[in-house]
Order: sequence, then C-alpha cells, then structure tokens
Amino acid sequence: MGAYHAHMIAMGVDPGSRRTGWGVVRQEGSRMYLVALGVIRTPAAAGLPERLAHLHTALTDLLEQYRPELLGMETVFHGPNTRSLVVLGQARGALLTAVGQAAIPVSELTPAEVKKAVTGRGGAAKEQVSHMVGAMLGASALEAAAAEGAAGRLDATDALAVALASLHRHQLQRQLGG
Repeated sequence: MGAYHAHMIAMGVDPGSRRTGWGVVRQEGSRMYLVALGVIRTPAAAGLPERLAHLHTALTDLLEQYRPELLGMETVFHGPNTRSLVVLGQARGALLTAVGQAAIPVSELTPAEVKKAVTGRGGAAKEQVSHMVGAMLGASALEAAAAEGAAGRLDATDALAVALASLHRHQLQRQLGG
C-alpha cells in the first residue's frame, strides 16, 4: 500500500468550564501545520449556565471561522473531585452540541491516548506534550501558545496535541479501511 497523503483541517479541544483550549492544524500529506490556537475564557463572575452558553457560542464561532473537517476532544478523566467532574462533563456537552450542530465528525480521545500519540508515552507530563507539539508544528506554535499567558499556554498546546492525535487516529482508520 502506498503512502497516505491526506489534506485535512482538524481542530482539537481541551475542554474546561473556565478555560477551554483550542487549536487548528492543517495536514498536507505527511506534514502538519499550525493554523491557529487560543483559549476560550468564560467570564469569571458568570454562573454555570452563562459559562456553558459562552463556551457553546465561542466554539460555534470558531467552527464557522476555521471550518474543520474533523474535531478531536479530550474525554472526561476520573478525578477525586466529583463536582469538578460533573461540571467538566457539562462543559463538554455544551461544546459537543456546537460540534453536532455543525455536523463535524468527532474523535474523542482520553488524555493518555493524546499523550501517547504525541510523545509515545501515555503518562507524559504536560510540559513534554507541549515540547513535542513544538517539535511537530514548529517554534511558532509554542510562541503563539505563550501569548495565552501562563494559565492558558498548556491549554492551547494540549488542544493542538488533541488535533494532532485525532488526525493520526483518522489516518490509521482510513488506512485500515474503517
């Protein structure tokens, strides 16, 4: 079988109720290019319904602007704080509703799957993921992420990692005929 040469735009989303990282990557053949990245920040004083509405509206606008053909989103991980887990699930619901309304295929990945796809290790630290995103997309990706500030930098690079991992999964599925 010959080499797989796709041309695709994918968006990755690292969901959160206060900060949601997003990143858009363009694949041309075997090369990946940074298109854009950022962090959706919900209003600090807003209640949960307003934050969820803000997430939905902001992602809807980004989907219209960048028109990804595939969207990768991290799944909820199990943590000790049940309330945080529930709120994160609600944030994912608001975000997935925007994706569903745009009729974009979704690739849901666990944090370990994303880390393994980008670094080769499912238990890699966030800084290792960020470093590998820079190695794959170039220093400009890390510079753009740094503009999001200390709190948003890793959210943005995590989202780029999700986009890269979803493209990798999509490519494997296409090669295997599924």
